[in-house]
Amino acid sequence: MKKEFLKEFKKLCDIVQRNIEKCPWVKSINLNTMINEASSEIKEIEEALLSEDIDNLEEELGDLIYDAFLILKIAERDYNISSDKVIKRVVNKISNRKPWLFWKESISREEAAKIWLERKNAEKTGDNIG
Repeated sequence: MKKEFLKEFKKLCDIVQRNIEKCPWVKSINLNTMINEASSEIKEIEEALLSEDIDNLEEELGDLIYDAFLILKIAERDYNISSDKVIKRVVNKISNRKPWLFWKESISREEAAKIWLERKNAEKTGDNIG
């Protein structure tokens, strides 16, 4: 991952936190409001794809990432969840469902789908695959 990306990512995290702390609009909204905002951004991404407007696509993807982070922080604020725990859970989940990401050898799309589904189903039934 590029150093510049991580630098900008940290700036985004800081901006989102400042919004939670200082923005009157953000202070007044709830999770449902932000979910609607994110849904709107997804529609705008679809429109940018349909029109093949790459510049607009970049902008709308950024808006969706921002909205996702804001959703996380609003959930933290309103439901006392832990952002750290949310991130850790998704890292563990994807790492478990996609172990081939850490293998030296490559696998086919079909093999990847099979492993993903097996591991996802095992999570739901409480089986431990590993």
